Amino acid sequence: MTGSSYLRIRSVRKSYKAFTALHDIDLDVEQGAFVALLGPSGCGKSTLLQIMAGLMQPDHGEIHLAGANITDLPPWKRNIGLVFQNYALFPHLSIRQNVRFGLDMLGMSGREAEARVDESLDMVGLDPSLSRRPSELSGGQQQRVAIARAIAIRPRLLLLDEPLSNLDAVLRHKVRLELRQLHDRTGITTIMVTHDQSEALATADRIAVMESGRILQYETPETLYRSPATSFIAGFVGNPPANLLPLSANGADSWTLANGDVWRPIAALSPAANGVTSGTACLMALRPEMLTLRASGDGGLPARISAIEFIGGDRLVHVETGGSRLTVRMPTGDAVAGPQVLLYPPAETPLLFDANSGRRLDPNTH
Repeated sequence: MTGSSYLRIRSVRKSYKAFTALHDIDLDVEQGAFVALLGPSGCGKSTLLQIMAGLMQPDHGEIHLAGANITDLPPWKRNIGLVFQNYALFPHLSIRQNVRFGLDMLGMSGREAEARVDESLDMVGLDPSLSRRPSELSGGQQQRVAIARAIAIRPRLLLLDEPLSNLDAVLRHKVRLELRQLHDRTGITTIMVTHDQSEALATADRIAVMESGRILQYETPETLYRSPATSFIAGFVGNPPANLLPLSANGADSWTLANGDVWRPIAALSPAANGVTSGTACLMALRPEMLTLRASGDGGLPARISAIEFIGGDRLVHVETGGSRLTVRMPTGDAVAGPQVLLYPPAETPLLFDANSGRRLDPNTH
């Protein structure tokens, strides 16, 4: 079914008394894809994952997997692998017994089950001869055991609920690469829940960005970065995410900033060039790595450097301009004048959003 909808979610809704956790969610996932559900805490991503797993029933809607309606199936009949945030390993069982648990529940014979355990442990880079218990393992090893247990049953779908959140920063970076490599080796259709946009960008084929129980945009990482549909997405995706500069059109060739200052940029950045009528309140998304700082020139935003962070090969320079605080990412070797500087966006069509609705403004439709 490659190239078609392998997992189909239609009009899935879930409420807790007066609170609606999911608003009529629609999602299509191709077979063999790695998809991330990305969003802040409380956006509904873990609720959606639990509904896919069968741990929770939707109030409305359907879930289809490999052409079959699984909405009312109990978890053990779905053939879905699930890795929890806390790994949920059985402390009294050995590593091999933990990995074999799902196979025992399926009634698989001893020799076949042992061969499957060996294969699964080998896939996640663990010695199949390990006889220790989970408490004797590091966090990264425990996570590998949990994944081995999930893939041992050869699931039709693998669900990962914040699988890296309990790891330290260095190990998290290493394991997220291993997750992607494991996916590429097994070809298992994978859905990962995360609030970390770096994890989503680095591992997923497509990302569904969620906010307040809704999917705002479902696209490739590159499309989300280059063409976000809303100001929320622009301010959430990226490392660091885009700065959102509030301004309003002041005639055809200048902008009024939040503190009342007037900015007259180059023509490509003007209201007229972007189809914005005078008085319209906007948010301009400015990527930190695409901004430059200069000591002098025309068309720049007067700014004052307030802080500098050293992050290795780059520095994050925090500046205040027009009543807003923005971040500029620049190579460590580049000179930083200051404290008074001029900030320059790239000389190209900017990302503009309506300040009230947060929706992207298309210069071709204004």
